Formats: sequence, structure tokens, C-alpha cells
Amino acid sequence: MRKILLLLPVVLACGQNGKTSTKADTGKKPDFHFVGSVYMLGQRAGWEEIKAYRADSGWVFNEEMYIKVIMLGLVKEMRTRQRAFVGEDGGARNLYFNMTTQDASVEARGEVKDGKFYVTYKPIQGSPQRFQYDLVGPLLTPQTFVFAATVGLLKEGKYSYFDPSVASFMDAEVTRESDTLWKLDAHGIVVRAHIKGGKLVLQNQPLKMDIVAEPPEKAKAPVEPFNVLSLYAVRPTGKPIGDLKTLVRLVVKMYPLKGDLTLDFANQRVLKASGDTFVIDIGYPEDLKGMANPRIPDSLKKYLQPTQFLEVNDPEIQSLAKEITEGKRTDLEKARAIFEWVYGNLEKRGSVTIPTAKQVLRDRYGDCNEHATLYAALARAAGIPTDIMVGLVYQGDGFYYHAWNVSWIGGQWVPVDPVYGEFPARPYRIALQHGSLEKQATIMSVIGSLHIEVLEAEHE
Repeated sequence: MRKILLLLPVVLACGQNGKTSTKADTGKKPDFHFVGSVYMLGQRAGWEEIKAYRADSGWVFNEEMYIKVIMLGLVKEMRTRQRAFVGEDGGARNLYFNMTTQDASVEARGEVKDGKFYVTYKPIQGSPQRFQYDLVGPLLTPQTFVFAATVGLLKEGKYSYFDPSVASFMDAEVTRESDTLWKLDAHGIVVRAHIKGGKLVLQNQPLKMDIVAEPPEKAKAPVEPFNVLSLYAVRPTGKPIGDLKTLVRLVVKMYPLKGDLTLDFANQRVLKASGDTFVIDIGYPEDLKGMANPRIPDSLKKYLQPTQFLEVNDPEIQSLAKEITEGKRTDLEKARAIFEWVYGNLEKRGSVTIPTAKQVLRDRYGDCNEHATLYAALARAAGIPTDIMVGLVYQGDGFYYHAWNVSWIGGQWVPVDPVYGEFPARPYRIALQHGSLEKQATIMSVIGSLHIEVLEAEHE
């Protein structure tokens, strides 16, 4: 549920290394200045301010954003402070990013060097997380893109794109759609910069978020918070779903679906597709049987491997997986034991983090992302092919964004939800993508615009 807050484009801040300073002369009038109100699906949620100063071989870029919303009945305030040095090609040379909420504080520092991008995340507690990516072009983020487009630094072509809120890195295409409009497309995640008279007047950001240029006194006026989770929920039409505890099959029609999504996987099948409209069938494994020493198909062995977020080979993860599954004979018994351990040992509360399995194991709390991350790492360490699913879960009045798991048990994919306590998980979950956080970010291409019609709901 916290995913909406985490996926807000709390975009990149860039900092300094030993060669290039990002400190601006605060007494100097900025060479570029933007102040705007942040609107989420038309609801005013906060403000953003960008200041940039010309410097040798580029620009010193400073950005601050403030958002105030209601989540799970509580008022949540999020503030990001950002710095960057942007070169003459529009790409960030290095970065600093800080996001602070009532729940947590996250800091990131990055550097572009020798065709690679290095970034380190530092949570308020715990060990730093370090990532490395290969660049395909100058490095852009949502906010540095709109700035670079406005001051004329960009050319049409291929760029690298990074979203620090989910540690997502991918290639992107930049095009100039008209004299007043630039577009960045990163696998369906679209950012647009509207420019008039040499000034940035409107940004279209992911999650259907618009940032509109307005006078500071209007943009920074007090915000009346609203329920952001309810705002982004999808209210289905069609047949009633009925009792979720007895649901064994759900068939839905969804549109518009675009971008880099994976809709046909595990217990979910695409029955029909036409343009951006898909009919999807979600099933429930009623005849669940375990196997001792199952043969893992070669195509599934990648779901046993470590990733930057799932430290499967870490001695602590390996030791805990062995301890939990001690004496368990089949893959079903092992998976269920890991599920019960994660469900029973993690406190269920919201957090704003970039979770890795080791961090979750240390902190012992979190929401859907943290539960799914730790379960996936432990299950893989126990030899059970497992992945993280991301999509929507029905909660009585609508579909809300959520993350859960699937495990290969007894020769079939079995949905597992360690935050809801369902093993197997009932088919009122619709998957849009699977994989770690860097893949999950691709669902931003559809958040805020989905329509769902329930065609069939079968019960046992």
C-alpha cells in the first residue's frame, strides 16, 4: 500500500564530487527559476521549486519538493531536497538526493564515471546499499530532464534514465514533439516538459502528476490533504467479485495497458488482447502438492539467483533459510514454513525505504514490499524458485496497488502473500509486472489511468 508514496516522482538530486562543485551562491539571483503547484489527478498535493545557476561547463541545479497527503488515515508529509551538476549535454555528472517523511529518511549519492553510474543509498539506520549501472547516454532524471529541455541542453536521441525513489535505471528516448513540448519515454514511463516563451510552464510527471507554474505565494499556500491511496485506487465495473475467501477464479478486462508490463505469468493468463485492452484470467491452485527434491526446469533457475535487492547468497540469509526449513521434506513444506516465519516475524507497518532482504531482516518491519522481498530471498536460498509480483489487490471498494510473491511448488506457480497471510493467495490480485524494484517501477506507466471490468468471478 505504501508503494504509491514511494513511487511518487521524488526525483533525483545531484551532489558533488572532488572535481565539480554543486554549491550555488545563495546570494545570487538564479539563472533559472521555477515554482509550481503539484497536482495528483487534479488534486493539489504540494509544491516544487527549482533553482539553477550557470557554472563552468554546466549548471548547478537545486530542487525542492513538498507533498502532503493522507495515507491509512494519517497525514503524511514528504520533503525532498536535491542538488545536481548538469553538463552541457543535459546529463547529470553527480548527484545528491534526500527524502524525509515522518517514517524515515533516505539519502542517495551518485557519480557518473567512465561510462558508468555509481549510486549509494544510505538509510537512517543500517548499512549503505551500493548499485552500479552501465550508461547508454547522458543521465537524466524526471526533474533534470524538464530543466535541461527548457534551457536548450537536450537533443533528440537515446539517454539513460534514473528514478531514485525505486532505484530504477533504464534507457530512454527523448523527442521534441513540437516547438513547445519535449518528451522523455523510458519504457512507457513518460515525462513531458511544456515550454512557453523560454519558460517551463507545465510538467507532466509519472503517476498522472502535473506540476503547474504558479506564483510562489499560490504554489506554497497551505495544502488540504486528501486520501492518496483512495485517489489512485481503481473502482471496478461489471459483476460483483463476492466473498474473497472463496474466490477461485477471476476474469477481468483492463485498459489502457501500455509500456513494459508482464501480464501473462504464473497463475495469470491473457485470454484476449486488442490494442491496449486485455482480458485476463487469474486462477487459484486448488490441488496443491509438494515434491521432495523437485527437478527445476532450466528456464526457472534464474528465479533462484541473487539480485541487488535479494542477497540470496548472504551467509545470514542462507543460515536463516536452512534453520526455518530444517526437517521439512517437500518444497511445499519449506515454502509454507518460510511464509509463516515472515508473516509472524515482521511487524506490519508502513515505511519509506528501498528495501533489500538483509535490511528487512535486520529491521523486522515493513509493508508489502518488505515482506515480499524477504520471503523471495529466503525461498530462493531454500532452493524454491520465487519472484516478486506487483500489481493490484481488491479491498472491498476497489483495487489498490500492492506487492506479493509467487513460488514454484509441486511443478506449478503458487501465489503467496506474506503480508496478508494467504498461502496460497486468492485470485483477487492482478499482476502487472514481476521482479525486483527496478522492474516494479514500470507500472508507473499505467497508474492513475486504469479501468477494470469484472467479467467472471467463480467461487468454490
